[in-house]
Amino acid sequence: MAEILYTVSSDLHRVARLEKGKVVELDFEISSKPASLLGGIFLGRVVEIQKPLQDAFVDIGMAKLGLLPLREHKLPPIKQGDAVMVQVNRTENPMEDKGVRLTRLITMSLGPLLYTPFKTGLSLSKKHKEREFFKNLFPLQPEEGLIVRHWALLEESLLNLLFQLRSEWEAVQNQLPVKPPVCLSPAQSLLARVVRSLSASDTMLVDDRQIAVQTKKVSKFVQEKVFDEECEDAWESLFSSEILLSQGGSLYIEETRGLVVIDVNSQGALRHAHPFNRGAIQEALRQIRLRDLGGKIVIDLIDTPKDLSSLLQGLAIPSELEVSGLSPLGLLEMIRRRKRLSLPSRLKLQLN
Repeated sequence: MAEILYTVSSDLHRVARLEKGKVVELDFEISSKPASLLGGIFLGRVVEIQKPLQDAFVDIGMAKLGLLPLREHKLPPIKQGDAVMVQVNRTENPMEDKGVRLTRLITMSLGPLLYTPFKTGLSLSKKHKEREFFKNLFPLQPEEGLIVRHWALLEESLLNLLFQLRSEWEAVQNQLPVKPPVCLSPAQSLLARVVRSLSASDTMLVDDRQIAVQTKKVSKFVQEKVFDEECEDAWESLFSSEILLSQGGSLYIEETRGLVVIDVNSQGALRHAHPFNRGAIQEALRQIRLRDLGGKIVIDLIDTPKDLSSLLQGLAIPSELEVSGLSPLGLLEMIRRRKRLSLPSRLKLQLN
């Protein structure tokens, strides 16, 4: 169960996700700026095949060619000049001067469901206790797949969500054949992504009348600004590299071209390394999710932990984050799939 707060100031749209009263996710959109391509579906044209790298360069109608990996889940081979349906799964990185990253494994999400027309079968999280119920619920066709996320609830209208996703996919296919490059389904706006991600147990508060009218079935309008002091503090913290810890000390977060470094500083507050490191890791994990940090991430802890499992036990590990363990230098290593620039980096680009 989460509380979603959506606030509008001029052309700046901001959203905060609160879980157990604590801000865990932030995002924004500036309506006057170009929209993100993330999630958009295109019919592209293969311009070049790089056999040594097992990649293809694909023209989707943008200034730069997109990069498409060729080794993807038993899909048929492609050659130069072919028309290929792709989805943007990683946005352009101006710092690397590269185009978007593409995939042929199209994914469409709605609530707790992920529709996967090129990866067939039903996939369930191990956290589901009612696995047999879900297995018997969905009348999947042989050519379609579905992923049910761990927070799906039995009382949700899951079948209706499946039928809507199936209809949206059919609408994409009905546009074919067309001459590439062409956009078949544009990327969703911030508001659309928020609404489509809502669970039956979530609540959404909006302080803009126009947005409230658009989302009247799932949101509640409030007169006052929905971002309270905690939300604003979390937002302002994105502009700082230093985060103060509740037990004293701080984290210093630095993004480099190759990885994200999180340095733990005790600043004289250290009494026992284990509880201090545990608190520091807990806040670091929150910051990874809050700032949407991705790629290789290392945390430089106080001393070298003797028992990593006890440090991590019971902590909320963000989705798509894989903890690798401790390096020989005592650095806690992890990796999280990067779909776009981090939130602080996007803010610097958009607000300047």
